[in-house]
Amino acid sequence: MSQSLPPDEARRVAQRRVASPRQTFPRSKGPLVAPAWALLLLALLTACPLAENYPDETGPRYSGDHRTPGAVAAEEPSPVTVVTFNLAFAENVSEAITALTRPPLAEADVIAMQEMDATSVDRIARELGLAYVYYPASVQVDGDDFGNALLSRWPITADRKINLPHDDPYHQQHRIAVVATLDIRGTPVQVVSVHNATPIVGLSGRLDQAETIIDAVDGTEPLQVIAGDFNTSDPGSLKQTVKLFSERGYQWASEGVGDTVDSVIGGLPLDSVFVRGLSAVDRGVDRRPAGSDHHPVWVRFAWPP
Repeated sequence: MSQSLPPDEARRVAQRRVASPRQTFPRSKGPLVAPAWALLLLALLTACPLAENYPDETGPRYSGDHRTPGAVAAEEPSPVTVVTFNLAFAENVSEAITALTRPPLAEADVIAMQEMDATSVDRIARELGLAYVYYPASVQVDGDDFGNALLSRWPITADRKINLPHDDPYHQQHRIAVVATLDIRGTPVQVVSVHNATPIVGLSGRLDQAETIIDAVDGTEPLQVIAGDFNTSDPGSLKQTVKLFSERGYQWASEGVGDTVDSVIGGLPLDSVFVRGLSAVDRGVDRRPAGSDHHPVWVRFAWPP
């Protein structure tokens, strides 16, 4: 049984605790300002709550084909345009459709999308007349799925999901990549939609995720495009990501497009396109309003390869 101190003794103990050097801290000189990366991490942590993950490699899986029959059967693409677009929880689909139907994004051959749910993917594909495949990675606390999609003007002949290592240590959020093989006038082109983890997993973790994707598609098709949100916001991460892809035989097709995200700490270069076996002839970022904090990135590739 615990015993209480007499009132006078309790006051003396309390006074000693207040006066103890171990309870005092030197005051910093000047204002306290959180580093920019800390503010970004705080924003990302509070913006990505998670209810559950979908670790099964086979699904859930959603697909559809809203292309007009025979619409591209007689076309010879010249060039091939790839767009990558993180739609920020798929909340502003109408604005995204407007952006995707105006130059330079109009009539893209393939669109890699992130932070999507099945209903939004199907609506965009229906409005644009595209085929699509979509895999969710997780469920948000609001009940909406959260995952990656690929939409295409050309037939999708195969697809799969790649589970990425290093779940978010705070929300335990799982990340994936989605792979689709397109048949462009008899030539197979493999495209990957990527959404790497936020910087909270560390640079080594995100590089491991990128290498997992490269390993998963290595040697499968000679023509490959790997595009998406690599979350390269912390200093040095973009350079290291580009270095990794370069060492594995890929070119940075979106090099020089600049920042792709508007944030409270300024512009960030989060979204990239990497390619093997194709030559980029033009590239850019559509910075007009598109319903997201991310701006769509586009790259045009010479065709035939």
